[in-house]
Amino acid sequence: MQRTLRVCSALTLLLLGGCDDGPLPATGTQRVEDFDSEIVGDRYLLRVRLPPGYDPDAPEGYPLAIQLDPTFVGLEQYAITVGLISDRASRGEWPEVIVVGVDYDGPTQRDRDYRPPDPPDPAFTGEGADRFYRMLAEELIPQLEADYAIDPARRILLGHSNGGIFAWYAALRHDPNVGPPLFSGVVAADNGYGEELFTYERWHAERADDLPVAIFATRAVYNGARQKVTFEAMLDRLAGRGFASLKLDSLAIETDHAGAVQPSYEQGLEFLLGGEP
Repeated sequence: MQRTLRVCSALTLLLLGGCDDGPLPATGTQRVEDFDSEIVGDRYLLRVRLPPGYDPDAPEGYPLAIQLDPTFVGLEQYAITVGLISDRASRGEWPEVIVVGVDYDGPTQRDRDYRPPDPPDPAFTGEGADRFYRMLAEELIPQLEADYAIDPARRILLGHSNGGIFAWYAALRHDPNVGPPLFSGVVAADNGYGEELFTYERWHAERADDLPVAIFATRAVYNGARQKVTFEAMLDRLAGRGFASLKLDSLAIETDHAGAVQPSYEQGLEFLLGGEP
């Protein structure tokens, strides 16, 4: 497969999207729920957005967007995603989506959950990202799909910074011998690319001849030259694998780390949802 790398300023993307530098107004209904995980041994706060006119008996179900770092350090990632989906769905450009932000009581648990174990565990039985992935796959997503009308074939994951590392991890974790991917698409926004991500990519290529996932990856131009090298190396490596079902797109945004959130999610959601009714 071929990949393209686009470069755009954050201001241009915001002007094209018709939004300012804050979240757009939300439609639908929102609630906050507690979720206790036995696997992690901790309680999460779920920030749930249901679409306007939500139908619990919808035969095909709704797409599910899992948002990492929903309220971390005031970046308003959950509010940004909810606002973008509310705006585009109201205009008929994207489908209505159930959004769930997986949040915490404190600021430190995200690193516990999003970072891969060091060294990576080929059996995926370690802590960190291994354990958080198991929590999503075995506890949270089954519970959400029991509670809400969700289409299992249309789950997507959005993450920025360490959340972006986990988004890559979740995509590369797919094992075709187990079943379909946990997420059909991911947005990985301005994250680092350590050796562990390249290890996961290599392990996937060794166990599978395809990667049926849509991946939208971004980097902030002002985040430095080192990230540029590893970002492009990962994209080139994946593009060279010849995975027939992989959909891969990328964007370099002329902004800083925090400024990458909204344009990354806007363009990433367009990539993942724009072709749906």
